[in-house]
Amino acid sequence: MHFGLESQRQRAEGTLLESIRACATSGFEGLGWGRIVDLRYSLEPLSTAGSLQGIGGRFNVGAGLSPAVFTAFPALYCAADYPTAFLEKFGSPQDSLTHGLSGEDLALRSPSSFSFVRLNLKLETVLDISDHATLKPIVAILRDFAVPKTVTQTARKLGLKQQAPWLIRSATTLQKQLIHPNWRLRPMQFDLPANSQIFGRLVAAAGVHGIVFPSSRDLAKRCVALYPQNWAGSTSFIEIADQAPVAITARRIDGGGSP
Repeated sequence: MHFGLESQRQRAEGTLLESIRACATSGFEGLGWGRIVDLRYSLEPLSTAGSLQGIGGRFNVGAGLSPAVFTAFPALYCAADYPTAFLEKFGSPQDSLTHGLSGEDLALRSPSSFSFVRLNLKLETVLDISDHATLKPIVAILRDFAVPKTVTQTARKLGLKQQAPWLIRSATTLQKQLIHPNWRLRPMQFDLPANSQIFGRLVAAAGVHGIVFPSSRDLAKRCVALYPQNWAGSTSFIEIADQAPVAITARRIDGGGSP
């Protein structure tokens, strides 16, 4: 199913990239946003290196995701405030328990020290997927995708019911897939990128500077995935908002080559 649709994505890539650029908006700013980093990475809070580890993040592909097939690309993730950053990092609110399990337990990690870094950012272009109207022109292209014949043929050989596999047909469905809380399922089980990672690859390839998206844990809060590799020659930037330790050398990333 994945590779059958991938061939259709490749044929439509030019049109998809043009649509993404047309749907992007300009002039996005965020004051006092932030991100949580483990203590050992606290001197490099603006590094995208972590996003390239393992399978990657929601809107980027890591070096460990079938490297012979998929090209890794980085992203920098931020949230609008501390509670949202904690939700995105650990999957539940701070000091809350779900069936006796803490956020750290649900994230399959032991309690450890971390840092929250407040950030200011400005992006020349973003794709805001919290707005269904933004996604409709993209869905208009995806709606023409068909179930690969090989999938139907294989299903018939296996004696499976001839029920058409699920495809993107609306902006609502696309948004749900992009912010799906269990997006890691496909990369972890099948070594294939999640729908959101495929979408992120297209947005990054279109030259857009970032994706604004609702938190999968609290739809009223916003997060952003930044693509600094697209910022060259632009006014886009992200910087540490507060006085930082002297040991931190990268306090700002911008289109002029800083730090």
